[in-house]
Amino acid sequence: MPSEPRPLLTPAQEALLRRGVREVGDRLAAVRRGVRGVLLYILPLPLALAALVSLASGSLGAALASATAFALVVAGGHFNRRGLVEELVAPDRRYTRPSRLPYKYLGAALVGAGTALAAYGAVGQGALVSITFGLLAVAGFHLAYRLPRPATLLNRAPPGGGDRPLRRALEQAEGRLIAIEKAALGVRNPELEQRLRRIAVQGRAILDLIAARPHELYRARKFLNVYLEGAERVAARYARTHRLARGGELERNFRAVLAEIEAVFERQRVRLLEQDVLDLDVQIEVLRKRLESEGIT
Repeated sequence: MPSEPRPLLTPAQEALLRRGVREVGDRLAAVRRGVRGVLLYILPLPLALAALVSLASGSLGAALASATAFALVVAGGHFNRRGLVEELVAPDRRYTRPSRLPYKYLGAALVGAGTALAAYGAVGQGALVSITFGLLAVAGFHLAYRLPRPATLLNRAPPGGGDRPLRRALEQAEGRLIAIEKAALGVRNPELEQRLRRIAVQGRAILDLIAARPHELYRARKFLNVYLEGAERVAARYARTHRLARGGELERNFRAVLAEIEAVFERQRVRLLEQDVLDLDVQIEVLRKRLESEGIT
């Protein structure tokens, strides 16, 4: 009888290949998130050059117009990036209201104003033509980034009802989880980003348990106020100051701290599920001191 064909890959090799494909996918997703919106920082660069040329040639009005138009478009790009981040975290909001500022509308307005000013003051077009260019820039902004429907800007209230201290605690805790998710977007390291995302998912599971059983709030209060705050602080600071650093002792310490945070979050969730009368005060206090001693808080 003919022998069965041997598999091309062993199970271990298949697992390794799947892991590699997943990591590549994570890296591509991180690149897409990082690149999206960067175009608004690149397109106005000729305006900065035009401002220098106009200043060197003695045309102060054109130089001021070009520099101001450049600043307006870059500011519009900044607000647009803020709006994109808000859209990423918006589906997970349950206890907090979105930002009151319509970031994308502000971004579109600034881009349109910068384009109109560049056409009028730097290029020398008439007022009507310049306004038309500005409106076309707003239309292009909408096609590229999709302005939200105005009705969604009016419906920004968090769920009401229930106990006020409970609502306040859940709103504060979810705000910290959202800060961790935003830090994950800025880490630029797929492994650390995934760890931060898992921590946020675990934290939301704990909040859902507390919301379903308000009497658990007292036992979880120290966890929410002390440890979740520490996790937010260390994640935000690392993303802000060390996101481009790869390797080294600092990254190893940060990775170790994140692993401990994940473990403690999971233990807290399990104990809430089991309605264990013991809490995690000792573990929380030990890890809080470690956060302070690692040099990344």
